[in-house]
Amino acid sequence: MPGTLNKRKHFSLLVKPTSADCNLRCSYCFYLGHSALYPESRRHRMSGEVLERMIESYMQTEQDTYTFGWQGGEPTLMGVEFFKRAVELQKRYARPGAVVSNGLQTNATLIDDDLAAHLSEYNYLVGVSIDGPAELHDVYRKNTAGEGSHASVMKGIDALNRHKVPYNALVLVSSANVAYPEKVYNYLKSIGIYYHQYIPCVEFDGNGNPLPYTITGEQWGVFLNGLFDCWIGNDTRVVSIRDFDSILHHLVHGGYTMCVQGGCCD
Repeated sequence: MPGTLNKRKHFSLLVKPTSADCNLRCSYCFYLGHSALYPESRRHRMSGEVLERMIESYMQTEQDTYTFGWQGGEPTLMGVEFFKRAVELQKRYARPGAVVSNGLQTNATLIDDDLAAHLSEYNYLVGVSIDGPAELHDVYRKNTAGEGSHASVMKGIDALNRHKVPYNALVLVSSANVAYPEKVYNYLKSIGIYYHQYIPCVEFDGNGNPLPYTITGEQWGVFLNGLFDCWIGNDTRVVSIRDFDSILHHLVHGGYTMCVQGGCCD
């Protein structure tokens, strides 16, 4: 009921303002066919009315911190004015003294100086999907013309760097890069990315058979061991790898910061 939410029940919003729409056609994306679920339209965009109602309703809950995670599809298809409007509404409806935070998960190909300046001004935390150097990234992460997207991602990263936007790398570990943990790790370091998240690619067809880009549990374990060998020597206070951070948190504090390690991924 309204007004009964206590401080121990904080929750964040995961918002997909473009639904499954994306400007890329990554081979392993499980969202590729989801637009067909909405046959009335091929283009899906959150309206200004829905945006305002969502923000106003969320801000009415009793919390100290309000967290918005903008994802997709590709959320930057909304354009910079959408995100400026979102911040205006957050300011309008925020409770006095409340903290509002925004996160953006993106392929970075549409990030220009205007959007990067906005992300910087309002301290967005950005996650950039990048699977390693071009020869690994471009195997599965292609645009609508079937061309590799790595060069476009790097243009977006350059814009983030120019405006000092904090961001991390989200790497999907697939059959294209699973044999190259050292190459992926060293590449991310070489372009100045020191916050890494790695996710195993596990997708099956309708008969339960693994798709070509899927990796096995053994491959995932070997990949993590390879990452660890790169990281443990000199980088433990330089590079953050989410999987290892969560294990260390468990060793020190007894809990996990990743739901998959904690056995509960609600």
